Amino acid sequence: MTQNYQRASATIVMLLGMMGISQSPTIAHAEVPPGFTPLFNGTDLTGWKGLVGNPKSRAAMSATELSAAQQAADAAMREHWSVVDGVLQFDGKGKSLCTVKDYGDFELYVDWKILKGGDSGIYLRGSPQVQIWDTEFEDYFRHGAENGSGALWNNKVNPRFPLVKADMPVGQWNTFYIRMVGEQVTIKLNDQLVADNVVMENVWERNLPIYPRGQIELQNHGNTLYFREIHVREIPAAEANKILAQRGGDVDFESVFNGKDFSGWSGELENYEIADGSIVCQKGKGGTIFTEKEYADFVARLEFKLPPGGNNGLAVRYSGEGQPHLEGLELQVLDSEAPQYAKLDPRQYHGSVYGLVAAHRGYLRPFGQWNFQQVTMRGSKVKVELNGVTILDADLSDVKESKDGVVPPGARRKRGHFGFAGHNDPVAFRNISIRELPGEPAQPPSRDRAVSPTDGPIKLFNGRNLEGFYTWLRDSQYSDPKKVFTVQDGMLHISGDGYGGLVTNRDYRDYHLIVEFKWGQKTWGDRVDRARDSGVLLHAWGPDGGYSNTWMASIEAQIIEGGVGDILVLTGSDPVTGQLLPTSLTTELTKDRDGEKVWKRGGERFTLSSGRINWFGRDEDWADKLGFRGRNDVESTFGRWTRLEVIANGGHLLYKVNGVVVNEGFEARPDFGKLILQTEQAEMLVRRYELWPLGKAPTGELKQ
Repeated sequence: MTQNYQRASATIVMLLGMMGISQSPTIAHAEVPPGFTPLFNGTDLTGWKGLVGNPKSRAAMSATELSAAQQAADAAMREHWSVVDGVLQFDGKGKSLCTVKDYGDFELYVDWKILKGGDSGIYLRGSPQVQIWDTEFEDYFRHGAENGSGALWNNKVNPRFPLVKADMPVGQWNTFYIRMVGEQVTIKLNDQLVADNVVMENVWERNLPIYPRGQIELQNHGNTLYFREIHVREIPAAEANKILAQRGGDVDFESVFNGKDFSGWSGELENYEIADGSIVCQKGKGGTIFTEKEYADFVARLEFKLPPGGNNGLAVRYSGEGQPHLEGLELQVLDSEAPQYAKLDPRQYHGSVYGLVAAHRGYLRPFGQWNFQQVTMRGSKVKVELNGVTILDADLSDVKESKDGVVPPGARRKRGHFGFAGHNDPVAFRNISIRELPGEPAQPPSRDRAVSPTDGPIKLFNGRNLEGFYTWLRDSQYSDPKKVFTVQDGMLHISGDGYGGLVTNRDYRDYHLIVEFKWGQKTWGDRVDRARDSGVLLHAWGPDGGYSNTWMASIEAQIIEGGVGDILVLTGSDPVTGQLLPTSLTTELTKDRDGEKVWKRGGERFTLSSGRINWFGRDEDWADKLGFRGRNDVESTFGRWTRLEVIANGGHLLYKVNGVVVNEGFEARPDFGKLILQTEQAEMLVRRYELWPLGKAPTGELKQ
């Protein structure tokens, strides 16, 4: 949208130049998008203020302290932020610029420009940040700048880096579109999606979700900065609820209330009524109503509306008799900020597992508005998301006492009814649907999204930095605090300290993969005296951590001392829902002395959804010990380079080690996906990691 503005402005400038007319110092402003309000008027700093502390420190200030600090910050801000020819400009000194107004759910358009070495960002609700930086500045490579702007850079548990690099060259204008609903952020940079409903973490208070409201900030990092065309639109509650309901689609969700009558429901139905498509507890009445069907593991979605001081509850895994918080679980539905509830036990406020686990407060909409809530129950784990924010994520097996003493037996129930526990207030519920878990096996997305090399190689590793990758490690997830993956002397260095992988941002299909690697000296942890181990995961799909909470579902090209070229099929499951992520491969095999499957061309055909196919010459006396080398190994000796190749042609996989065909598979499912270079407690160096078009890969001698 804003790019159209830029093109229109450029056209006007070009025509004026052709007519010999000098450019006006004022930038032509295009039509404001419908429903959007300009945050910057192109003339002065109206609507903006200086930065005072952060949300946590500001909340600790008295009104007098905050007012005095704000006056000083405003005076300092005006010394360094100015409007020049219709552009908001920062001289690189001073602090960030902040909106006077706070925002909850919103959409934002902003044009920005940086100079060489530039580093900035957009704070959302006063919190860092949607990253902006010079993606070619080598000093920033250690922070991941090569992956592009648009990162939620302070995330640790959730994705940090953008899906694609979409920056314009330094000195040119870029356009962000940012949407924030609850804690979830979607970002487009120059019309390319770089973040898709990513949870933004609270860097100021890591134990809390992101704040429900806050100011928008243009970040100072000591660089000259330029901003223009800044427009915002606040998202109303009804629209936010629709966005949240569409997240992940409606696959496998079944409506449990038809909006007309109580078909499929039991309990004290006489105390409830149906009004405007909603179930409403009658004023002055209560009791529990529940679905006739029972549920074990599930995701429930619903909307609810509270009157002032309203009190109700969600009955979960309820036996159908007695009180829900004793004969199952009750998730509190409560106007938590009503004065009469000021002194409750923390485990009694909205979203809490009544009497057992306290939920975070402050995320309810004002009474009279519809709230959106999603509840996930899987085994002993319960997760509650309110208006797009995770307010509770707990494992009930860790709970040792209730607010009243002993944990009631009903809290351990594995199955039961779903319903509502009324407490005399006209609380309303609508749009109630449930998805049973784990549900049908997941289906891979279309392979049309995958990239295939055409005229020349795709160099996955460019020899300079980690552009095109992100890390996912079992212990730290999307952050790499130990620097397991680095670039040293033009080579990819894998320290091996941990389990996880370096994951490609993009999916790939139909390629000839070449990896040249050699082992380092260091081994770690539970594999310090074991065979050096790593691998390349092919056709990886589904969520990170979908296999063994460490990798994705995939097909592995094994790299291990004595076993380079083994095939491993890694069927996974969604870490949250348990949904199966089916992965399979057909191969031709025989069995060795010990009954292990070994590849043999022309052998018995067998389809695997899990397990390993040894390369044809793997030593029958292979032992998981450091430095192992088999009698027939074709991989290079320790300290020398080995070339592993995989030819992926549709569902056909052919593995080669140092030019020797060692393994083969057919009918791979899926037949495309991401590539993951593993870390498994062994140091390894990689100097070549690239994809060639089929039939065009070089066959030159491997140089040591």
